[in-house]
Amino acid sequence: MPGTEGRLTLYADNVQIGRGQIITQPGYFCLTGDGICVGRDSASAVTPEYESPFPFTGGSIDRVVVDLSGDAYVDHESKVRAWFSID
Repeated sequence: MPGTEGRLTLYADNVQIGRGQIITQPGYFCLTGDGICVGRDSASAVTPEYESPFPFTGGSIDRVVVDLSGDAYVDHESKVRAWFSID
C-alpha cells in the first residue's frame, strides 16, 4: 500500500535543482535496513546507471538537512543580504 503523496524540492548550495511529486514509503526509509546514506550508497542502487557501493568523490559535503516540516524553503542568508543592501 503506498504512503502519503507530497511535493519534493531538492536544493544544492541554495539553488533548486529538482522538484516533483513523490509518494512516501511506509516503513523506516528502507525496508532492507539501508536507512539514509550521505556520501555513499551502501545497499542496492537506486538506478541501473551505477553499481553499489557507490561512494561520493570529487568534493566535500558540508551539511545535509532533511526537513519534513512541510514549510517552503526560505533562504535566510539572501534575505539578510537584501536587508543590508537597503540600509
